[in-house]
Amino acid sequence: MRRNRKMPKKMSVMAGRSVQIGAVMVMAFAMVILNMLASSSCKQLSKTISEKERQLAKLENDQKREQERWDEMKTSERLEAALLKHGLAMRYSKPETQVIRMDKSGRPYSGQASVARAAERSKAAQSAKYTPPVRNPAKNTVAARRRR
Repeated sequence: MRRNRKMPKKMSVMAGRSVQIGAVMVMAFAMVILNMLASSSCKQLSKTISEKERQLAKLENDQKREQERWDEMKTSERLEAALLKHGLAMRYSKPETQVIRMDKSGRPYSGQASVARAAERSKAAQSAKYTPPVRNPAKNTVAARRRR
């Protein structure tokens, strides 16, 4: 028969310490792996951010260049040259007769010559209003076309 032998105290202390050392080594290994993963993801994010910043700088540069081109095209000399090129005879509006000034609510200020002229035109358009003849929708159906 086997005897119930107790483990000597020296052996139990050694086994306990080796488990502790093993646990510390596993924890250290896990920390190294987690650090490597975090570093990798940070590098990837940094790379993406720098690429997006380069794209933004390029787009801002393009926008500035196009804005300068547009500003150059809006000069009075360029506008007149474009009008002549296309054979258009246009001139700037006369502020006293062709521009209607409005208040904040969207109603024109009273006493403007152009407002009175616009009112006369709208009255004339209403009195001579053209109404087109009403079409019979039944004539345009598929069945009506087949009967013809």
